[in-house]
Amino acid sequence: MMLMQVATIVTYFMSIVLLQEYFDTSYIDSIFFVKVLLITGCTWLPLHVLYLIVNCLDPSDSKKIMEEVEDNDDRGFL
Repeated sequence: MMLMQVATIVTYFMSIVLLQEYFDTSYIDSIFFVKVLLITGCTWLPLHVLYLIVNCLDPSDSKKIMEEVEDNDDRGFL
């Protein structure tokens, strides 16, 4: 998934560089980037916080087993 995000960003910026006659780049400044980061954070953050809450309240079976193995390893049972 991370690879697709990087590919999307690279494609976006390369299209701006290579197709300058089709893009109005005069509005791209530091305020533009702050607004983009703010909008991205407002859409990205709630989903990831919800994901973390769900994982804490109802962890997967593999995570439960790994926690038990780590607890036993700390006690020296393995």
